Amino acid sequence: MEEIDEISIRGIPKDAKLLVLGDWYRNPEQDWKVVCYFHSQEQGFFRRALPVDLLPALVTGTVFPRSSTENKAQGWTETVKLPKQGYWQKLHFSDLPESLKRAQVFSEQFDHCVLYRIAVNEKVYWLPSSELARMLFFHSSEVVRAAVNLGSTWQLGKAWSEDWVGKVELSSNIPVRYMNSLQYRKFFTWLFFDSAVENSFCSIFQAINQTSTIINGAERWTFDFTPLDLGCSEISLAGFTGEESEYNQIFIREIRSIAGLKSPDLDIVYFSHPDDDILLEKEVEENESDKRRSTDRPPVNIKELDPDNKPKASKCRHLVKLGRSGLSFDVELDTRRSPRQFKLLLPSVKSELDELEEQTPEELASLQQGSDKGKGPRADVDNLDPAKLIDAPEKIVFFQFMLQQLEKQYKWKIESHIGEVPKKRCRSQHLVENRPRRYCHAIIRRDESTIIQILEIELTSKTKKDGTAELESLSTLFFRAPDITLTYKEILNELMTTHKNEGLGAMSWKRRFISKNTSVQDYLGHPDHKIKSEAEALESWVARAAEKVIGM
Repeated sequence: MEEIDEISIRGIPKDAKLLVLGDWYRNPEQDWKVVCYFHSQEQGFFRRALPVDLLPALVTGTVFPRSSTENKAQGWTETVKLPKQGYWQKLHFSDLPESLKRAQVFSEQFDHCVLYRIAVNEKVYWLPSSELARMLFFHSSEVVRAAVNLGSTWQLGKAWSEDWVGKVELSSNIPVRYMNSLQYRKFFTWLFFDSAVENSFCSIFQAINQTSTIINGAERWTFDFTPLDLGCSEISLAGFTGEESEYNQIFIREIRSIAGLKSPDLDIVYFSHPDDDILLEKEVEENESDKRRSTDRPPVNIKELDPDNKPKASKCRHLVKLGRSGLSFDVELDTRRSPRQFKLLLPSVKSELDELEEQTPEELASLQQGSDKGKGPRADVDNLDPAKLIDAPEKIVFFQFMLQQLEKQYKWKIESHIGEVPKKRCRSQHLVENRPRRYCHAIIRRDESTIIQILEIELTSKTKKDGTAELESLSTLFFRAPDITLTYKEILNELMTTHKNEGLGAMSWKRRFISKNTSVQDYLGHPDHKIKSEAEALESWVARAAEKVIGM
């Protein structure tokens, strides 16, 4: 698959801004479309129906054409920790404060669309149901079609687990390219192995069957689904605030990231794909003219999506890289690609890459399902942007600041000490800059009968195979144990031990071991890089850490 960095939609004029997503409709023997409301200086307010396959690219507030994949926030931005689902109020666009309403000329058509009113401290956030679903699930067109047309994950793949090891076999519907994406492997692990997540995903199809209606021969539906409980999770948002007396009202146009999602209780997950083969071409003689012709092929430069026509049914497809969203989990999931199979490609068989390389520049592509009668090339969307951690100068020092704030704000008695991780079968991972890697063990006396222990490990940057630097990621461990002197040392020993037979490396929490040796355990991811300052990151970390301690 070829990555494409820019995106426009045919029929949407230049500098048109997407304001609201409205109802869905489907004519007989056709696919679902969503009515989108735009504004441009030339046309003013206008609407356009687009295939739901485009939902990953339909972020309200986006101005088309998009010229960059950089995740730039537009408008009001902040990060907020969400309350439990029971505190969310399900309402409609007609209930919005007046200064938050947009596209009033069409308002009667989408006033009944669903949104949530979420009160946090002295602010009120208004979150459209469709934007929440986009952030949680609509990361590619294939995933959208599985949710809308089938209401199950079987179109995406199948999964099973045994002894803390998970296995995922992706469907041939899913491009093999997703095997290379750590973010997509995390997403599919979360979707396949968490029943609450899968039930929420499948509720979209159920809602369509239960609440869609027939009007003038067409099936119509107002988007709705059952969200999973995101209480204690943290979202980074972009939107706009109300005016004058409604200044504390905030409309969320875009969820830019969600942090603190609970990852499945698995140590490692292996991914396979029926088409994940290494093709070995048999050597054949090639004359100079053939070589020259292969290098003169024009580059692929697709910049526009065609919403009106279906693409060819070929498996070959281009990848439209949006990079707008980030999902991060309380524990870094260890997901790996299963060993690939080797196949010999006969000289008479052409690789699918030939079709991709011969596409002419500036050609249209379509995100819809492939068809035997389709004309243009297929495309899919990569809508997951890696959720990077904030780069604190000294993570251990930053962690100690967090403990000081916890002690100050909650009056808990906290003791901590710093030590060196044990040198086990871990090659050089016990070292940081040629010195021993450090840990911090903290003891929180929450009340007279409850002691919570915390382990924080020093992190550094590591060099990837391509030569670029990547910050290490390891969640903070919270647990309760019958002692405060022995269990944490045993956990550290397991942390730094490599179990080759089980595929578990050093610098990873051995969750099976931790579960067996502690009465309660929980994990806390480090602050996300979309939190702009370390002061805000510290505040966020303190609030989420307190939630863990109180809940244990």
